[in-house]
Amino acid sequence: MSESKVSIRHPDYIYMAPQWKKCRDAAKGQRAVHDAGTEYLPMLTEQTGAEYKAYKLRAQFFNATWRTIQALSGMLFRKPPEVEVPASCEPFLEDITAGGKDFTTFAQQIALEIEQVGRVGILVDRSPESTEGLSQADAQRLNLRPSMNCYKTESIINWKTERINNKVQLSLVVLRENTDIPDLGNEFEHKTEVHYRVLDLVKSEEGTLSHRVRIFKIEDGEDIQIGGDLYPVMDNKNLSEIPFFFISTDDTTPEVEEPPLIDLVDANYAHYRLDADLKHGLHFTGLPTPQVFGHTPPEGEKISIGSTTFQCFSDPDTSSQYLEFTGQGLSGISNEKEKIAEQMAILGARMLAVEKKDSETAQTATIHRAGENSILESASVNISIGLTQAMTLFCAWAGSPHSTVSVTLNKDFVPTYMNPQELKEWTVALISGSISEQEYFWTLQQREAVPLDMTFEEHQEQLNNTSRV
Repeated sequence: MSESKVSIRHPDYIYMAPQWKKCRDAAKGQRAVHDAGTEYLPMLTEQTGAEYKAYKLRAQFFNATWRTIQALSGMLFRKPPEVEVPASCEPFLEDITAGGKDFTTFAQQIALEIEQVGRVGILVDRSPESTEGLSQADAQRLNLRPSMNCYKTESIINWKTERINNKVQLSLVVLRENTDIPDLGNEFEHKTEVHYRVLDLVKSEEGTLSHRVRIFKIEDGEDIQIGGDLYPVMDNKNLSEIPFFFISTDDTTPEVEEPPLIDLVDANYAHYRLDADLKHGLHFTGLPTPQVFGHTPPEGEKISIGSTTFQCFSDPDTSSQYLEFTGQGLSGISNEKEKIAEQMAILGARMLAVEKKDSETAQTATIHRAGENSILESASVNISIGLTQAMTLFCAWAGSPHSTVSVTLNKDFVPTYMNPQELKEWTVALISGSISEQEYFWTLQQREAVPLDMTFEEHQEQLNNTSRV
């Protein structure tokens, strides 16, 4: 039997896949963690299947991982991305994926991938794929358009780079896709098939490089190509680079890195295992156990327990008591849980720790968030770079190849409100002529004393209307 080659995974992919799964399951929450069974909660010695099921069901997975991701995303998109594209491309921002997703939502999806596993890919494509050989004018006439597509790191199974024209660039990317397959016999049934999209560079007889697209599926272990080779074109010329862009927490290269929150994820699982042990101990020690001394019940006799039941024993030396747990064994587990909760707070899940907000200064709060901000700062910069690269190609494919394009994500994560004393000082500076009205307005806006989307003219008109009242 033949062996598939297209499904071969990059060594770094194989090495990092368990880490990615660990992060994904933690972000999904208790259901996914419970479904993983012994992967995150090992069985106790000599524990039966039924006993383990009860042991696992008693355990609670407190999802500090997802709460942290939500907090980081909220800080990153506290202000909308700043996007500069030519006017002809602005309508595409309302549906950047050609599937109904606007640009801001798409950027949020990219950021969530970075926060969860630290890596994501963007494919800029033009559909339909049967447009081989069409010029840009023909594409516009037929209302064809480019699109951006997000690929999770688990879908990017293989890649290669080469130094071409004194620059390191992608020469191969293999993407695993779940493709909908129509069922002509049942219109209501959902069927999918795994396909492999192979993007590479091939050299012509003249020595020029062209981007090629091939689609494969696997049957009986053999690679079967679906359709022929496709060569996407722009301005009636083959693309000379693969239109795929990697983004990670620290850079925009294909290099694989540890997920940014992996330490928090590991602590979250440790907290989960301790909770299982604590609940297991409480289950067996929480209720008193009755004991009877000096009496051997005859066969068939049952001793009842309850306030409405009266027990009689013929032997006068018979006695009974309740055995209750009074030791300190479970307190050690409980204390360790609290320690790990504090570690998770340090690693990013601040909502698990009780903060004295009334006594925390602005400077202390900023320092407290320094670890989170460093992750966000790096993520913000690299997502901005990756989205700018992808959007530049997008706009070129849409007919604006030489326009200025930029995408900048927010890096002002913590609001910096203006206190009354600062407002008084800036107002005095305005009245004395030390600063202009525009500078005064800009300062108010940066300190979020006025809405960020308000213009200077709108602010002046609002002041004039207020003065007339």
